[in-house]
Amino acid sequence: MPRSRGEPFTTIRSEGALLPPDFLRQIAEGRDKIPGLTPEAYHLAGTERLNEAASRSWNRLLGVWAAFQAATRDLPATDPGIGITREKWLLPLFQELGYGRLLPTASCG
Repeated sequence: MPRSRGEPFTTIRSEGALLPPDFLRQIAEGRDKIPGLTPEAYHLAGTERLNEAASRSWNRLLGVWAAFQAATRDLPATDPGIGITREKWLLPLFQELGYGRLLPTASCG
């Protein structure tokens, strides 16, 4: 499918209004004044750039995911892996998302 004239994206097709093409264009151009997309909005230190922080988090979570996959590879089919999923994947994920160390609660039901 040929892209529209003036559209800088070859792998993204925007449908609806959630991420309109003009907003994606502003992000791609690196505009500094998009509300909610500033380093300050993410409580980053002084000159730290948003893309650097995102890359750092992504790389950490790739390692966490690989460790989780390795830890669950040999689980028996009858083991749902609840504890290992919580400890090796969910808690590190939520920590990286800024929720800190979450405490488990009693299960419902």
